[in-house]
Amino acid sequence: MFLKTLRLRNFRNYSNFTINFSEHLNVICGQNAIGKTNLLEAINFISTGKSFRTLNLKELIKHGTNFFFIEAEFFIKNISQIIKIYYDGTTKKITHNANSYPSFTSLLGILPTTLHSPDDLNLIKGKPTARRKFLNLYLAQEDPLYVHHYLRFTKALKHRNHLLKSKKSHLLKPFNIELAKSAAYLTTKRKAFLKTLQKPLNEILKNLSDVIDKPKIYYLSSIQDENDIEKTNLSYLKALEQNQKKDLDFKTTLIGPHRDDFSINFSGKAAKSFASEGQKKILLYAIRFAEWELLHSKYEQKPPFLIDDFDAHLDEKHKKNLKQAFKKFSQVFITMPKTTESFENAHFINLKDQMFK
Repeated sequence: MFLKTLRLRNFRNYSNFTINFSEHLNVICGQNAIGKTNLLEAINFISTGKSFRTLNLKELIKHGTNFFFIEAEFFIKNISQIIKIYYDGTTKKITHNANSYPSFTSLLGILPTTLHSPDDLNLIKGKPTARRKFLNLYLAQEDPLYVHHYLRFTKALKHRNHLLKSKKSHLLKPFNIELAKSAAYLTTKRKAFLKTLQKPLNEILKNLSDVIDKPKIYYLSSIQDENDIEKTNLSYLKALEQNQKKDLDFKTTLIGPHRDDFSINFSGKAAKSFASEGQKKILLYAIRFAEWELLHSKYEQKPPFLIDDFDAHLDEKHKKNLKQAFKKFSQVFITMPKTTESFENAHFINLKDQMFK
């Protein structure tokens, strides 16, 4: 997989901008607020149909204009493909080659990517919402059926919560059935993903650091632990019925994948509380590298890897290990404020020079 050309119009601070990329390591540098992260945001948007910085897509439209447009040319198995995205705050137009799509979720899986950003620290220190987002985004890129069940679950949850607020308990049963079915799929797939992630995570950490014990990742479910979709479905149905009075009192659904979480432990202790800041940063790189390994295995292609703000605060040994690890990737995008770091065979992109040609 190789992103060759990106064209932006009225996207964030870009009025009319075209840039070509190297097939290998692209180091995007420039002063603060020049648009380095905006560029990665556009690449990530092509991949996921979402912004990793805001839920309000109107914020992506350049101030003083009324739409944004993104066009990307990329290659998969040496075949040229084009994605075009138009959005004006109301209307969206998405095309992939000659095909038109109705929603941004249709972009998932076409050009999968892995993104490491400073906000990844929330995977360890932040609220459960950040960790659920991590699970959902990976699985949505890998499994179209996960997206299907996520949308069905979200819709059923909205209706069920409305009935709980209205005290219409006699109408809850069909929504319990719908909710349990999709919740079972989401929960089972999340648990399987974290289990599969464990092996590459441990292998990668061996090469990145010699001071971090093998971490353990535990899925924290709001229902009794089960190992397959059918059993989990039955557990959810039972739990929803048993918890109905409490749900009615709180006027919301208190169990389900929208309440679940996962924990990362070192030597039996939570990384959130006991890992040093340096250990957390290396662990987060390892998690993203392991995620990339699984996408690589799934698609039998090397997805682009995006790093926003390469961490200059790591010690030289860990930075050297990270740079060595980059070599196994195909196309990499790294943003940093200055070209003070040396990268072997890197294509340096100075945005100031690019934007004012």
